[in-house]
Amino acid sequence: MPPAEDPVGSDTESRDLPGATEARGDSIRERRTLRFVLLSFVAVGLVVAAAFYVDSLLPSRPLPTDKLVFSDVSLVDGNASFLVQGESGGPYSYGGFETTLVVNDFPGPSIGLGPPQSIARFSIGPNFYRITWLDPDADGAPGVGDSFLVSGDGAPLPSLSAYEFDLRWQGTWTAKAFWTTD
Repeated sequence: MPPAEDPVGSDTESRDLPGATEARGDSIRERRTLRFVLLSFVAVGLVVAAAFYVDSLLPSRPLPTDKLVFSDVSLVDGNASFLVQGESGGPYSYGGFETTLVVNDFPGPSIGLGPPQSIARFSIGPNFYRITWLDPDADGAPGVGDSFLVSGDGAPLPSLSAYEFDLRWQGTWTAKAFWTTD
């Protein structure tokens, strides 16, 4: 004989209890929330790691050039002149310097800075240039108040050109001056 069914049986009572279903639903919701939070942290971690990786691929920034600071360039009779406006950490003997002139993105040869009032002559393409360093205090070290003159060799600088003068100290830092001619 089959067991008698109880209209108010235990199965019916457990299904109608609000706590049983909510507990199961809360557990699933908590697992989904935890999974979402963990995936969010992993995603943020991957983005941060990718940013560090990309940053490591970029070339390093040059050292600041505040050891010697040039004034704005003045053009006089088609030639460029500028002063050493600021200096820190010096004096720097002229023997440790190399100069480079870049004309329209074409660099000339690196030439050692000669003694004061000497003239360095060189060519870039078909043009010849002169660089002169004037040292009014005669200390033998480029410093505040000293000036540089960049000129054509017996002629003004070629017109419609962009120039960059680099003064590099023992390969560790470089002071730069920029100008253009009309």
